[in-house]
Amino acid sequence: MQPLPRHWATVRETVAFPNTQEYALTIHGASDLSLEDAQRDAQERMALLIASGGPGQLHDSGLEYYPLRRLPEELLEELRSPGGELIAAISRNRYGSAVLNTDALLISDVDLVEPSPQDRAKPAGGLLSRLFGGGRQAELTPEQQDPDAFGLPGLHRRGEHHERTLHLIEDFRARHPELGVRSYRTRNGFRLLVTGTGAGPSSKRARELMGQLRSDELYMILCRVHDSYRARLTPKPWRIEVDRFEDLGTRTSADETHHAWVARYRAASEDVAVCRLLDVSGPAPSAVEQQIIDLHDRAVRPESGLRLA
Repeated sequence: MQPLPRHWATVRETVAFPNTQEYALTIHGASDLSLEDAQRDAQERMALLIASGGPGQLHDSGLEYYPLRRLPEELLEELRSPGGELIAAISRNRYGSAVLNTDALLISDVDLVEPSPQDRAKPAGGLLSRLFGGGRQAELTPEQQDPDAFGLPGLHRRGEHHERTLHLIEDFRARHPELGVRSYRTRNGFRLLVTGTGAGPSSKRARELMGQLRSDELYMILCRVHDSYRARLTPKPWRIEVDRFEDLGTRTSADETHHAWVARYRAASEDVAVCRLLDVSGPAPSAVEQQIIDLHDRAVRPESGLRLA
């Protein structure tokens, strides 16, 4: 995979475009070479945006405005194969969580599947009734009671969505016996690590597979733009009662405020996990895929039994 940028620069301009509104534009530039090169990249991106006539015109022209809005992320760690090839990197995202970036392993987060309008109109003798015991509320299983998974409000509907999403994943595995699939529970859904695809993040094959899993459209755009799959490795700060990283007003790792936030965040993260391993199926992963899986699992603590955050 391509190295993640080590240097970032920001350019801001307020521009009044003809026949349209005034925009306060912020563009980030990135470089693996130097801060000066990152500044050049930001200026070039800004010039392209202005020349296009603004964000609205750029979108109408068929070009993507979103890729021009690359957000700074601190590079935390790189993972290389035994042959020295860069196969993954960990960065800190805008709100402070560590994120895995890789092009060697398909990663798809799957949100709970909403029922169709037709299913919502069905009487209680359908799936919801089977899950919870006819017309009365049956005793809930520990999995259904788990507030990490469903939350207390709307528990029954969340249980129904949980069941539908499991069926979606089971169908995906049945359609692709040639692929290895590691299924995890996340706080609000599921995560799949899919091995053996040979599909780059920006490829048509990747879009097809993630589409079958109903992956988030914005996530699929991110994969295409940055040519990398992504997976959050550490808790969202607000789930462990830590202030959001971007509220610090600094992204400089040498800053003492930055170090103090990281210390608070790490301490608060000790008693939680990000994923819970549910199932492993299909062919064994390659050696490189296994390296990435091992890195992922060390971080997300999938067999710890801790609450999910």
